[in-house]
Amino acid sequence: MNIKNLSLLSAVVALLVLTGARCSFYAKSGTSSTEKEEENRSTLIVVISDGRLIDGPVEGVRYVSGALSGITGAGGEFQYEVDNDIRFFIGDIALGEATRGKAVITPVDLVTGGTLDTPAVINIARLLQSLDSIPGDDKISIPARLRSAAVRSNQTVASSIQFLDFADDTVFVNSASQLVATLTASYPFTAVLVDAERAREHLSESLKQLGNELHH
Repeated sequence: MNIKNLSLLSAVVALLVLTGARCSFYAKSGTSSTEKEEENRSTLIVVISDGRLIDGPVEGVRYVSGALSGITGAGGEFQYEVDNDIRFFIGDIALGEATRGKAVITPVDLVTGGTLDTPAVINIARLLQSLDSIPGDDKISIPARLRSAAVRSNQTVASSIQFLDFADDTVFVNSASQLVATLTASYPFTAVLVDAERAREHLSESLKQLGNELHH
């Protein structure tokens, strides 16, 4: 790496330290030692930041952003590559669409042009709330055993996962009802698919609380 690139890299690192962000470095290099090729060598900087998945904090959802992946924490925490997309999953169930990583993501962000009146947004919230293993607290908890069962190789849910369509209310209710009944069978209570109005109220209240947090 030449002096110019080293100086630029040092400046970027200093800025990241000041803002609290983190970064990873990937060096590209060739086999030639010529001065020209040395000039063309570069270092790819991947900036990593923190976010939260919110409908109330959502714990236990898998996320993937570039080379990063993990499970959301107790406060809905996840990490993402800045300027890259992120996707969320429960087992093999994709929650909506890929969205650009940012500090707070809600079901509204997982649907293009989503609002509280978008059926797909509300249906994502319905599924999350219905799979909550500890109802009544201020967050949604998805246990590891449920994630492990929510896979296409599990024949009891494979068809429901395949045909799950958040944008089609009728198809969604049929598939999601079966998923909830099967995946929550080990819960110490009988879980059912949360109705749309209740899910909308829950999500709306979560967004209001989030707004209050951001303004304090």
